[in-house]
Formats: sequence, C-alpha cells, structure tokens
Amino acid sequence: MLTIQTRTIEVGGTHYEIGYQLGKMIETNLLLKSKYIVKPEMTLYQIQETNQLLDKWCPGLTDEINGFADALNVSLESLFFYNMTCYIPRCSHIALLPSMTAEKKPLLARNYEFSCELEDFCLMRTVAKGNYTHIGTSMLQFGRDDGFNDQGLAVTISSCGLPVANLPHMKKPQFQGLQYWVVVRALLDNCKNTKEALAYLKDMPIVFNMNIILLDKTGHGALVQTMDGQKAFREIDMHSSQQMLHATNHSVLPELMHLEKHAFTHSVGRYQYIEKELQYQKAITREKLKEMLLDKYPDGLCFHNYKESFGTTKSMIISPIDGTIELCWGGRHENGWNLYHLSQPFDNQTSEIEIHIDDVQKGLFDWQSL
Repeated sequence: MLTIQTRTIEVGGTHYEIGYQLGKMIETNLLLKSKYIVKPEMTLYQIQETNQLLDKWCPGLTDEINGFADALNVSLESLFFYNMTCYIPRCSHIALLPSMTAEKKPLLARNYEFSCELEDFCLMRTVAKGNYTHIGTSMLQFGRDDGFNDQGLAVTISSCGLPVANLPHMKKPQFQGLQYWVVVRALLDNCKNTKEALAYLKDMPIVFNMNIILLDKTGHGALVQTMDGQKAFREIDMHSSQQMLHATNHSVLPELMHLEKHAFTHSVGRYQYIEKELQYQKAITREKLKEMLLDKYPDGLCFHNYKESFGTTKSMIISPIDGTIELCWGGRHENGWNLYHLSQPFDNQTSEIEIHIDDVQKGLFDWQSL
C-alpha cells in the first residue's frame, strides 16, 4: 500500500489572482514545489510561442501562470507546465443519455489511469472573472483532465492510439499545438453546451491524439477524436438510434481508423467490456457504473499498475443536470465516494487515501490489429 495526499481547493477572482492563490497554496509544500518547478529547459522564445496559442484558445490562462510564478518568485522557464510534453492518460469514459439511466438524466462516467507520482490528486472549483465557473481535476494546477461547468457542459478525455510526445517509441509532434489539459480547460471556461464545444474545437490546433466526450444537460453528447491533427466526431441526442457513447484508448470512428490500425489489448478489452455491460441495458444506476469503474480488469475497468503509469488515479460520475460530481480517488472502494456540488463553495482541505500497486499483467500492453 502507498499513502497519497489528495486536495480539494477553491480559487476565484481574476486569472492573475487565481494563479497567485495557487502559488501561495504550495509555497511551503516542498513536495508540490518539486512537481511544478524544475530546472529551466525551454527558452523564453518557446514560451512566448506557447503563450500565443494559449491566449487565443484559452484566454486568461497565461495571466494565471504569471500569477503563480510571481507568488513563488520563479521564472516562467522553470515551470513544469511549459516543459511537460509526455503525459499519457489511458482512460475509459462513458456518456449515457437519459433513456438509458435509472434517474432519467444524462450521466458521464470515467476512469483515469496514470502515474501516482505525476497525478495532481486535486479537485478544483474555479470561479474566474469572465469565464464559466467549473469543477474539475487539475493537471499541473492550470490544466484540467475533466470536469463540468455551471452551464451544464461536461468534458472527459482519454488518449487515442500512440501518444504524441518527444520520447522514444512515440509519435513525434508534427506541428505546434495544444495538449489535452489545455483543450479541456478551454472548453470548460468558454463553452456552455456540446454545440458550442464542437464549434470551438473545429479549428483548434490539437497536437495530442485523444478521444473527447462531451455531454450537456440537454442530453446532447458527442465523441470527438483527434489523430495527427485530423478530427472526426459522432453526435447523439434523444432522437438518435444510439443512446450511449464510450471510448478507451483507440480510434473507433471510421474517418480516422486508417491512421492507426493497432491498439493495446487492454484498450480493446475495456471497450468491449463496456459494450457488453451497457449497450442494450435500460435503467442503468450509478451503483452499476461505480462497480464497473472500480472492479479490476478484465471484470471491470480498474487497474493498479502505477509502476507502468497505468493505475486508476480517479473515478467519477458527473451529472450535468444536478451540477454534481461523485469522485473516488485511487481505484479502491475503501477510499469512498464523495459528492461535490458546483453550487456549493469548496473548503480548501487535504486528506489521505491509500492505493494498491500491482505487478504488470502479462500481455496487458501487447498490441493487436483493429
């Protein structure tokens, strides 16, 4: 067992004020400072290029970053946010329209598999002037892995195919674009529903290969896949023959499948498991979804392979209508599920959970043809 500290925090004000608050929160925390502040590896020119993209697609974020750096009295070049190029989230997510849920409301369920050392383990309520208020788990403080906003839009992501990173055995970036944690933050800040989010994504330069699931409170959902700069999407609503969307870590939309003809065995296995458990079901309960999220693969969607950056760091169920998120840290029933309301301010607090680390399963990371 390994003990992990989780955080629940609220920030508000101008973007600069939010960044400054975030910096002050970790000022005396040596562990967190070591995660977010590193030896400078980027030039100021590279940072300026990145900031031009951020200012266009996620306005206010650079002010937040500057406030954070000022609070800690460090240079922008030393922020890990700018250096980071190799995060690889391997996740499962499911969007259910009201016709499939017991409560007759749209629900978005997700697992997030990642490294327990690189995960923020932080749920944040952000009230930024000029943007929609949102709740989401943070990536490098400023980015978001997932979340939903006060307009009723929920967003989750997973990697799609071989990740794009400046690392051996991975695809090299072919252009300058945005990583997934900025894309999610931009959508939550600026879009009130699935229609607006699809329009916002249309011309956005996204360098990371990923699956994005969008779901709003009206029951309008979409699966968006990005691959090597190309995009494809599938929409569903109450009139669609299909009432569920789901994704793991490979492409399923025909427009992009030719770009990556192989997938990890675990990705195909999880995708098929979700179909088997849910595709023809009605009156699906939250309890059913929670069991699926926390039961271990192949009888569920949970993994404890943290050494391979493939452990379930968080599981969640988002209700855009209720404005709530249920969150379980660490892929263990024993850590419990906590319910958070967007309408209720957060108390800044820390708590401890435990995770269990498994040895890698044989064949888990084998590739298979699609």
